[in-house]
Amino acid sequence: MAADASAPPLARWPWWLALAGVALDLVAFWPGLLSFDSAQAWWQARHQAATGITPLPFVLLWQAADRLGAGPGALFVLQLTLFWSGLALLAQALQWPARRGAPLLLAIALLPVPWLLRGHVWTDVIVLAAACCALGLLARAQRSTRPWPWLLLALPCLACAGLLRHNALPAMLPLAWWWSTLARPARGTVRGACLARAALACALLLVIFGLGRLLQDGIRERVPVWPSLAQFDLAGMSVRSGQMLLPAFMVGPGLEVGELAHAFRPWSNLTLFDTRHGVRSPFEPPLSPLELATLRRAWLDAIAAHPAAWLGHRWQVTRALLGTHAADWPAELIYVQASVDYRDNPPIATHQGALHARLMQLAALLRATPLLAAWPCLLAGLLAALPAWRRRTTLAGRVALTALASAALLALPLGVLAPAAELRYLGWPCVASLIALAAVLATPRQGAR
Repeated sequence: MAADASAPPLARWPWWLALAGVALDLVAFWPGLLSFDSAQAWWQARHQAATGITPLPFVLLWQAADRLGAGPGALFVLQLTLFWSGLALLAQALQWPARRGAPLLLAIALLPVPWLLRGHVWTDVIVLAAACCALGLLARAQRSTRPWPWLLLALPCLACAGLLRHNALPAMLPLAWWWSTLARPARGTVRGACLARAALACALLLVIFGLGRLLQDGIRERVPVWPSLAQFDLAGMSVRSGQMLLPAFMVGPGLEVGELAHAFRPWSNLTLFDTRHGVRSPFEPPLSPLELATLRRAWLDAIAAHPAAWLGHRWQVTRALLGTHAADWPAELIYVQASVDYRDNPPIATHQGALHARLMQLAALLRATPLLAAWPCLLAGLLAALPAWRRRTTLAGRVALTALASAALLALPLGVLAPAAELRYLGWPCVASLIALAAVLATPRQGAR
């Protein structure tokens, strides 16, 4: 897929649209909404008190952004810049005609799911913004006769997207593969070129992984994240099997399966703490090494002894994550209406603009409808898969297939890894699916090969 020397000059309308989009987001959400997780991460950044529950790169990024001004504002601007730049780069590289490309670009950005998620300062949102920008930079590198400036700019985006979520690095593999194909043009046999590119892509991801491990090893009192998932799975299997499978040190004296079942909900692990006799937090105070080992063994043994109960529990969680949310589920599974105060964090300016108020009213009306669910966006990606494969020798096909592969590698493991049905976990898969559909719909057939 070499660049087409006879291609028309790249249009500038995507950048004007991107500037307008950033301005609109700032008016709607400035300085960004903070959930409990975000407020806790900010507190860790302010006090140099990282525990590893929030990925350390996010805490460090917040420390750097805090030097530009207290609060979430700098990070909010960063994620908006990455997201809108990525869309503008894609529209330019794919040479979308304004009449057809502008509506689709706006649809990617302003449909309820991506727009509402983008108003929050979340690791998930920065991941989707960085991945979107990396995809746009790779598309520009593919079209350019001098790809290396674009490839070098893509590296920090790939690192950012791969490090800011515990489960995001595998989703960067398709983008790393594309990066390697551009960094090492085909030489020799097809098999040899593929092996060399695969080695380069794996080396790139290993460097990012190693950087993440190096940062995590610097945490003095590291608290593992997996006990929350183990506790959730054990509770779900207990409810389904009728046996208390949680270790005794994780539950209050006298807690029985019936009481646990009354509090348990497949859409969130937080409801476990609503029991009368109590369920212990897996994080505060941290579990001892012996307790961690006991919990891990109980978790694995329970899955082996009750596979049907585990599969049924995970299927319920997956349905809740992908499907339309019920009206009686907490709105916080989709969005927070106001920023959360946490300990001694400085107060955040309240959102008093008319646009923000209207958006929150609209979100309240839509949160129990498919318009604020993941499945319509993911369905758009499925619809784009076959046309993208047929056009795989074109730049549009490569953009779409890379986006879909990345989305799948992030979304599919959530079936066994998600501790709740929070829509933000599927932020990048939703946006990537919309990008894939737009790439095959808006790109002229005579695009670069």
